[in-house]
Amino acid sequence: MALDQATKLHLEKEMLPFLKKEARGDVKSIAIRYFLEMTGSKEGRDFIGEGDKFLPAIFDLTLDSHSDIARDAYLCLINLSAEETIAWKLMMNIPNGSALILDLLHRVLKPECLHADEATSIIANVTRIPGCAKQLAQQILSSESKVTMESIVNVLCHTKFNKNASMHYIGPILANLTQVSEIRKIIMDKQRCIVQKLLPFTEFQDSLIRRGGILGALKNCCFEYDYHAWLLSDEVDILSRLLLPLAGGEEFDEDDMERLPVDLQYLSPDKQREQDPDLRLMLLQAITQLCATKQGRLYIKDKNAYVILREYHKWEKDPKAYLACQKLCEMLISDEPQEGMEDLHKVDVPADLAEEFEKLDADLLSDYEEAAKKEDTIEQSESESEKKLGQENTKASVENKPQKQATEVPVEKT
Repeated sequence: MALDQATKLHLEKEMLPFLKKEARGDVKSIAIRYFLEMTGSKEGRDFIGEGDKFLPAIFDLTLDSHSDIARDAYLCLINLSAEETIAWKLMMNIPNGSALILDLLHRVLKPECLHADEATSIIANVTRIPGCAKQLAQQILSSESKVTMESIVNVLCHTKFNKNASMHYIGPILANLTQVSEIRKIIMDKQRCIVQKLLPFTEFQDSLIRRGGILGALKNCCFEYDYHAWLLSDEVDILSRLLLPLAGGEEFDEDDMERLPVDLQYLSPDKQREQDPDLRLMLLQAITQLCATKQGRLYIKDKNAYVILREYHKWEKDPKAYLACQKLCEMLISDEPQEGMEDLHKVDVPADLAEEFEKLDADLLSDYEEAAKKEDTIEQSESESEKKLGQENTKASVENKPQKQATEVPVEKT
């Protein structure tokens, strides 16, 4: 449908009243379904998001007493919040927008919430924008807030919290909120033991979304350099949890094995690595951040992380993760920087050098991507050849079999 000006005025005049909670259930259902279909196109999403009337009305319908109407309203908002401009508007521009998002978060932290998965998807979409994440974080940190970081993490770590929903998208919400330094510091408050609850989920196999969200949060926490010593201490032992998904079942000599953290020693020969390349990259980025301080880097060297990363580097096929691992390995086997430059995050790199390093990385990445494409082409060609050979062998085998009489299916006479 072409949304010309006449159509827009018609929709605003004729359809908006049907999105009100007091409207008849049958017409509300038709209206919200109509708008849900509109959100399937960019033009439709832009139209709904450009004014200040439809978004609040759709938001109100998430509380409708008819479950189907409420669900369709949530689905509308999921599609709408996928557009950054509309996500920003949901949080910042519509009346009480930020309060509505906080209220939505409070709603999903109750075990009886019926549409918690849809609601968490909306919050995850909105908070991926740093400004929106900061706004929600400020509300959570407010003394009057009904939502705490402890309650969010507790729900995330309780895999059977809501019988109506998986709650996996709480993971990305946490990752988005940890873009904010104040939230990271709460997560790493030594008295609250919040970050320790997250660590077992670095290998949580039931959900890539939940696992990825937790890894994102842990990576963000590694940007708080003052906490590196504590994160690496026995009290948290974050290094073991970051390395374990990257480790395979390789055997090492006795000296190398004894230097590894206990959780990484004598792993099963069939130990599987993290299957998602984006999550592997996240793990590498987290370890790299821990190497940005002298104390963290020396500890990681002492724990022989290099041998795990060396074997992983041989296995990795994804160009971005391959390059990130290569740079991390180079850092771990290099001599320590000269005095005064040990804490890498404090080193001021001249703009021209930074630009040159970025270009070198881009060139290397391009080379790795080209090599990966060639390898994929070769593997595909070999696979097709094997398949063709298999078909020929099957054909020959069939031809050598004695022929059977054709089977007839009885046909019922009428």
